[in-house]
Amino acid sequence: MLQLAPDAKIAEVEFALARLPGVKIVEGNNVLTSSRQALSALLIGIALFTVFQLTALLVLVALLFSAIVQERYREIGLLRALGARPCQVMTVILGEAAIITGLAGLAGLVFGTALLMVFSRSLGFYFDLLGIPFSWPSPVVLHLAAIATVAVSALLGVIGASVPAWRVRQMAPQALIHSGTPAA
Repeated sequence: MLQLAPDAKIAEVEFALARLPGVKIVEGNNVLTSSRQALSALLIGIALFTVFQLTALLVLVALLFSAIVQERYREIGLLRALGARPCQVMTVILGEAAIITGLAGLAGLVFGTALLMVFSRSLGFYFDLLGIPFSWPSPVVLHLAAIATVAVSALLGVIGASVPAWRVRQMAPQALIHSGTPAA
């Protein structure tokens, strides 16, 4: 950035500066516009990737809990035969899903934080070489992001396990108990 005298002509200043060795004339508006467009495209790409990734994880959790519930048909049937209501069985399954996926989200958060701490020094050094100041978000933002990450993980587990839990909720206790019995 340069501040010119009121009677200076921009074209003459650009010509004079361009003749200096190692100097390149860059107009700020073009750089800002192209940077903004590139960042917008990057943000849209990251958002789409996140949506696809969360959808794939939702399907994976649903398949996993479908197998877990199917392995426990007898136990669920016994619970129902002993007086457990269908809503209670469903609550147990959804609670287990929330706990497991919430803990998995917490483990991923701890692992990601450890990797970030390992690479923060080299990343900060690289940004320093580029002349870009490297700063962390405020602790409040980091804590809120961590809480949101664990909550989204738990919610993903509950949503994924809701279909298998709903299916087993509607089955009769006798059918659940005798579902794994080999045919005679």
